[in-house]
Amino acid sequence: ESLSDIAIEYGVPLEDLKDKNDVTAASTGDTLVMPATLKSTEKDLMARLVQAEAKGECYEGKVGVATVVLNRVESEKFPDTVSEVIYAKSQFTPVSNKEINKPAGAEAKKAVNEAIAKIDSSMEATFFYNPKLTSDKWIKSLKVLKIIGNHNFAVS
Repeated sequence: ESLSDIAIEYGVPLEDLKDKNDVTAASTGDTLVMPATLKSTEKDLMARLVQAEAKGECYEGKVGVATVVLNRVESEKFPDTVSEVIYAKSQFTPVSNKEINKPAGAEAKKAVNEAIAKIDSSMEATFFYNPKLTSDKWIKSLKVLKIIGNHNFAVS
């Protein structure tokens, strides 16, 4: 197993895993110290959001949605925790329509872990939207960084 695979499996940041263990690669039988990561309740909440927001989207799109949440947590423009970001007023439709309360599937959970692992650290988007489903002029005015499936990933 590669360090990337281990980071994704356990939902820990890859660079933190490397730093904590002072390694760049892992060998069979190595014992690794796991770095701090999100609580299981936060991972579950993110996975439920990903499930609701990105059902029918490709795996990369699911990772993108989870990455947006994490980017917001890290941004000064948004709240500081996963739950505060997700439950912020009028930010995510699954909160208002209660889809957030449905369980997440295995792919959504893996996508959250991959977003946490930050395998693709170039994704800086703090917004995503489906241009076919929104008439919101403000969100459509944002700078689109990447298009994955039906979602545009953007920054303000």
